[in-house]
Amino acid sequence: MFKRLGQLGRQCVRQPSPWRRTFTTETPVEPVMKETYKAKQRKFGLGTALICTVPFVAFGLGTWQVQRLRWKVNYINTLEDRLEREAIPLPRRINDSVLDEYEYRKVYATGHYRHDEEILLGPRTRGDGKAGYFVITPFERDNGTTILVKRGWIAPEKKDPKTRPESLEQGDVEVVGLIRVNEERNTFTPDNDIKGNQWYWADVETIAKMFHTQPIMIERVSDLSPSKEYVLIEKGIPVGRSPVVEIRNHHLNYLITWYSLSFATTIMLWRLLRKPPARPTKVKRT
Repeated sequence: MFKRLGQLGRQCVRQPSPWRRTFTTETPVEPVMKETYKAKQRKFGLGTALICTVPFVAFGLGTWQVQRLRWKVNYINTLEDRLEREAIPLPRRINDSVLDEYEYRKVYATGHYRHDEEILLGPRTRGDGKAGYFVITPFERDNGTTILVKRGWIAPEKKDPKTRPESLEQGDVEVVGLIRVNEERNTFTPDNDIKGNQWYWADVETIAKMFHTQPIMIERVSDLSPSKEYVLIEKGIPVGRSPVVEIRNHHLNYLITWYSLSFATTIMLWRLLRKPPARPTKVKRT
């Protein structure tokens, strides 16, 4: 009997109970978290494409200004050469097609002024920055034609002809000056008040129609010293313009600006393209 009980006990030990809890000291295996970074592709949109064109456009404009600078320098040299030549007689009739050949070419004409029909152009400044007026007077030539003469600058206190009797030249005189046509009116110049006889810019064609003259104006030149000009201004005698070429030449500044812009934008574009793409903020877990 005892032998039978021993065998049953060994069987109970060998066969574990299905309700027995199993304990272990091993660490449980957790799922592996793997971080992966995918390289961000650089996007070339419309904005980037436009930025890429800026250096090339600026360089092209700078090169164009180089050509313009060469042309302007040669043009000014040509006008200065004409200005140094001796004055020639003003033709009776001037063909508009050849008028460019007379630009900054000194001419002379003889005749007498019609002072009762003079107009004042201004107020305008002279070389010293003082505001005054330019006197424009019809001029009857000996050959029977009539032109306009821009006699020169007077001080504002000499605006009334009665205050400057010495300026009202009588009899035949000789006028030496440069041929002028319509002035180029800028945006800030007001309209001429024809009825009020207030002229802000020289509209030669309109003035010529009013006084029945040829649409040509001669601008007197004066190479007097400043001291002699001061004496004339005190007497109210119009002072002619200096015999110099008054043409602006800013093309050198323009080409420096465009080339500088091209260089600067090239550096900016190079730094933009070589900059590595930003790392992504999202982490992919596997």
